[in-house]
Amino acid sequence: MRTAPNWPRWLFPLGALIAVFSCTDAGLQPFTDGVEYVDDKLSVEGRFCVSEPDDVAFPVKILIAIDQSASLQCTDPGNNRFEAINGACNGLDGLPNVEFGVVGFASWSSITPFTTSWNDASEALAPSGGTATDYQGALSLVLEVLEQDMLDSGPTEVARTKYIVLFLSDGVPVPQCRAGCDDGDTPPDSNYGVCNTTLEIPEGEYVDMHTLCPEYNQPEQILQKVRDIIALGEFYGAGELSLSTILLLASQEEIDQVCPDIDEFDNVREEAEPLMQSMALEGLGTYRDVSISTDLDFLEFNYESLEAPYQVTEFFAINTHTIPTESGMSMDSDMDGLDDTTEFDLGLDRLLADTDNDRFSDLFEVTFANMGFDALNEGIPALGCDGGSDRDGDGLRECEEEFLGTDPLLPDSDGDRIPDGIEFRLGMDPMIEDTYVDHDFDGRLSGDEVRAGTHPQLYDEESALLNQIHYSVDSTQVVSQDHTDCYDFHFQDLTLKPTLSADAENGINRILVYGQEEPVGLAGSRGRVHVACVEPRYLGDTFKDPPSGQISGIGPESFVEIQEFEPDEHCIVMNPEPEPEEGEEEQP
Repeated sequence: MRTAPNWPRWLFPLGALIAVFSCTDAGLQPFTDGVEYVDDKLSVEGRFCVSEPDDVAFPVKILIAIDQSASLQCTDPGNNRFEAINGACNGLDGLPNVEFGVVGFASWSSITPFTTSWNDASEALAPSGGTATDYQGALSLVLEVLEQDMLDSGPTEVARTKYIVLFLSDGVPVPQCRAGCDDGDTPPDSNYGVCNTTLEIPEGEYVDMHTLCPEYNQPEQILQKVRDIIALGEFYGAGELSLSTILLLASQEEIDQVCPDIDEFDNVREEAEPLMQSMALEGLGTYRDVSISTDLDFLEFNYESLEAPYQVTEFFAINTHTIPTESGMSMDSDMDGLDDTTEFDLGLDRLLADTDNDRFSDLFEVTFANMGFDALNEGIPALGCDGGSDRDGDGLRECEEEFLGTDPLLPDSDGDRIPDGIEFRLGMDPMIEDTYVDHDFDGRLSGDEVRAGTHPQLYDEESALLNQIHYSVDSTQVVSQDHTDCYDFHFQDLTLKPTLSADAENGINRILVYGQEEPVGLAGSRGRVHVACVEPRYLGDTFKDPPSGQISGIGPESFVEIQEFEPDEHCIVMNPEPEPEEGEEEQP
């Protein structure tokens, strides 16, 4: 027994369309004069499986906040930190979905914005030196870099992006200031004088110190900055954001060999470790204590793209050899979007989708006849069609997409989960999300009408409603290594027509089943459109193949991405009727 899925409410048409219909035998029925009658209905059923999460590469943006204070001459005299960072980032350099940024800090802070070239970003790692270790200023700039990138990227990309912040330092924040300019008899907060000075702080130093004699670089302030960074990701809907901390500190014996007269490192670990551990905890990241002289793999974090499982967000079937009208389906032998009767009345060729061979379809030229198009004149429009291909597989040629303003590389330009070509064919706007609009004021949303096989721009008569498509889609868990989600579908009552053909058998009806998948939890992300195709034949009351009116067994392997869809290669009858045995009469 199939179980009902946790299916989006909008995916099912209203009223009777949401019912799950059982399979019925729509095959041969007795007729009064002894001739068997074949009806014009078809049912199609099968299974569609979503892609594996590993198949998708989302953006990964690595921001390295690195301490460049003078003390690193003692704690990392061989500059091993640069070797480790370069080793990790060089391995990721050149990948199309990885970007790097650097925030350097001492008493000053500097920004190298995100770039796809690690060679460009690594220039910011050169030893610089500085008189302080301004944690608060560095974190303030980390916040600034991330927010600017999220604003520049836009919500769709941000929702797909994994941000990784790596905070590296060899010690504690310096200076640590208490609020107030007058310490009385107590020593100054810092021997650098910046805490208690009333003088203006030079541009580019202590960048988060905005008032005179403020509280600055205290543990709670630093942790609040980390919280603000995580909250930023939540506010902009980032796919993932984490901040990890790395304490770069050689052993005391190694430090004494280089800086024997400096004793300020004696208690650094005891003070720095709790703070950096808390920063990593608040930052949803990891803390690492590194012996910088020997541990050169401390940047082995998970830099893989976000892995989001896929779910089906749209499922519908159409017969491209038919066009819905107010009263039901009409025949469209050449699949150009104009029914045969209309083409005959206009003097167009019912067997050619492009009568004048100018690479604009007949439907396109008829639709825009008042804008300089003529379906019977190859020389109009004069500029012709420079882009006659359809790289995104949406059913529109590139010259048509250029005129409409749609994206020639994106099958669903407006993101409403209906391919551009089908929207244009049915009078919808492929540049506007209009599936939730009732264009014809018949009480049915346009998206529901597409799924039901009725026309979104025409007020449906009772005969059209009686012949609409019914379907069910049930989620099922397939036991496999990757636990891929699959969906069993059943479309019923697709209408067949006795089509004409110039170079193939008459009666071919091309049925396309569209399944669109999108990554779970990544709002705004564009999904993938997949297509399966079957081609039954129907010649009227005397012939239908398969005679049962049922096509089953469409498996996951039958679906291809819409950009790769080739009718001659992918359209087949899945379960043709068996050949009659020798001596047995073949049924008409």
